[in-house]
Amino acid sequence: MAKMVLLLLSITLSLSILPLLASATFHVKGSVYCDTCRAGFETNATFYIQGARVGVRCQDRNSMDVVFYTEGVTDSTGTYNIIVEKDHHDHICRCLLVSSPIAWCKTPDPGRDRSSIVLTHYKNGVVNHLHYANAMGYLKDKPSPQCHKLLKYYLSDSDV
Repeated sequence: MAKMVLLLLSITLSLSILPLLASATFHVKGSVYCDTCRAGFETNATFYIQGARVGVRCQDRNSMDVVFYTEGVTDSTGTYNIIVEKDHHDHICRCLLVSSPIAWCKTPDPGRDRSSIVLTHYKNGVVNHLHYANAMGYLKDKPSPQCHKLLKYYLSDSDV
């Protein structure tokens, strides 16, 4: 009898949660930086860009048609918060750089210009609505003067 009650309770609870998951609102958070050393990664000379435009794009897994797109802007700390209103259960979703407000730091870093992000709760065990994307960056037109010394420090343990 106790097993039957537990089974009915778990089914009832599951059915009450399913509509919430299907109509999920996701908060996508990440940051955008300027790579002043053109190192391909964040360094002590990196700064975060206010006013950079970032997009969230989801594509159909089979046809690769865009099924969702929205944009946001970074705040004074270089952080963006973008709301996505729908669960994108079987879609390929990415955050991507759209534009930089800094004239001398506008070239997207080819290795850091987008970030994959999962925007579903379907069979993945993730219940949290806050999803973090990897930091994305732009390259400065010319490396800053202090970069040679800084990169030498970062690569001091390397065989390069």
